[in-house]
Amino acid sequence: MIARKFEKFPPVFVAILVQAIVWLVLKTALPLVQQQFGVSLPFFWIMVLQGALAASLTYVAGLSYWWVIIQAVAPPLLVLALILQIPVWIFPILLVLLLLTFWNVAINRVPLYLTNDLTAEKIETLLPGQEGLVFVDLGSGLGGTLRHIAAKRPDQQFIGIESAPVPFLLSWFLGKLFGTGNLRFLYGSFWKIDLSSFDVIYCFLSPVPMPDLFDKAKSEMKAGSLFISNSFKVPGHKPNRTVTVKDSRKTKLMIWKI
Repeated sequence: MIARKFEKFPPVFVAILVQAIVWLVLKTALPLVQQQFGVSLPFFWIMVLQGALAASLTYVAGLSYWWVIIQAVAPPLLVLALILQIPVWIFPILLVLLLLTFWNVAINRVPLYLTNDLTAEKIETLLPGQEGLVFVDLGSGLGGTLRHIAAKRPDQQFIGIESAPVPFLLSWFLGKLFGTGNLRFLYGSFWKIDLSSFDVIYCFLSPVPMPDLFDKAKSEMKAGSLFISNSFKVPGHKPNRTVTVKDSRKTKLMIWKI
C-alpha cells in the first residue's frame, strides 16, 4: 500500500526524501537516546545507522533492490571519503556522471539493461524479410543490438531512441565508427515519438512502463506491426509468440502482432 503511493515519483526524489527524513529523525531523537543511556555513538556509526534506516524505508517505499543498497552504503561511504580527504569537487562530478548515465533509472525506473549477442542474433532471425522495414529499439542503451542487426539487414532501416545522455552519446559515436548506413540514433523520450512509422518495436525496459507503452503501440502502430519485449510481460495481454534464447539467463522474447 505504501509502495503504491510512491510509484509515480522519480526514484531519485524518493531516495533523497528518505535520507532527509532519517537525518531529521536521528538529529532530533539520537541526542535524547544517548543522554538517556549515557552513551556517545561515534559519527561513523551514526552514519551506518542512517544508512540502515534509510535502506529499510526505501524497501518499504517499493524502490528496486539496488536503490536499497545505495541508500545503505552512501552515508558511511561519505564519512570514509572525508576521512581519506578525497577532494570535495570529485563528488558532484561523480554524481553528475552517474545521473547522466543512469538517467532513466533515476527518473523513470528503467535500468540500463544491455541485450546480449545471442539475443540480438535471435531477434534478427525473427524479423520479416521485407525490404525497407523500419525497426526501432526503444531505450537503445549503447546501441550494440542495433549495430549487430543492421549489419546483417542492409536493406532495412534501424533506429535507436535513448534519453540517457551518456549512453546516447556513446551509441552515436560507436555507430559512426562501426555502424552501417542504415542505422541512426535519436536522443529523447520515446513517449514523445509517434510510433506509426515503425514496423517492429523492440524494448528491454522494466515492468513499470510496459502497460502504457503497449497501449501507445496499439494506438499508433500499423496493423500487422510487431511489438517485441525482452523479458518483461504486458499485464493482461498474452503474447502471440514467446521465444526462449539459449543464453545463460534463458532470455524470453515476447512478441505481439498489432
